[in-house]
Amino acid sequence: MKIFTIRHGETDWNVQGRLQGHTDIELNEAGLLQAKNIGLRLANEKIDIIYSSDLMRAVDTAKAIAAHHNAEIIPSPALREKFFGIYEGRLIDEVFEDIDWDFPDGGEHIDAAFARTHGYLDEIAASKHENIAIVGHFGTVIACICYFLGLPAYERMKFKVGNTAIHCFERDAKGKWAMTLENCTLHL
Repeated sequence: MKIFTIRHGETDWNVQGRLQGHTDIELNEAGLLQAKNIGLRLANEKIDIIYSSDLMRAVDTAKAIAAHHNAEIIPSPALREKFFGIYEGRLIDEVFEDIDWDFPDGGEHIDAAFARTHGYLDEIAASKHENIAIVGHFGTVIACICYFLGLPAYERMKFKVGNTAIHCFERDAKGKWAMTLENCTLHL
């Protein structure tokens, strides 16, 4: 089994350094081009199905990939970014000054966000499909990395995830996962 994880294309809030979380922000002009480029980059890969966050920045990125494959897109809130509560829309630098990062008021604890994503990854990894793309967010891809490599949530800051970056995980015959591509942005 081979699973590609892809972060959505750029949004204006990415450029401004704002927390997006569950806020449904669309791709900006650069993000639309990034989505088109990731679609072209993955055009020669075999992809049977695409699982995506249900937020439009991820769905629009997934559509650009699906344009090159006969693959259904399955949107799900399980693949959303962590919910930041009252801090969504605020500048990341401001939030770091105000709160403990893992406990935003009214938001989702990192462990809860990982549990949500990991539960859905259990279903995806058990599916009949052999070649899968997952389109999500920074936090979604980090949760995937930790899931496939068997790492705890506190290891999450070791990894980079640029807009439309690809990570690839492959499962061998014994069921062990390996990351075979990390933070690839050559298509940009």
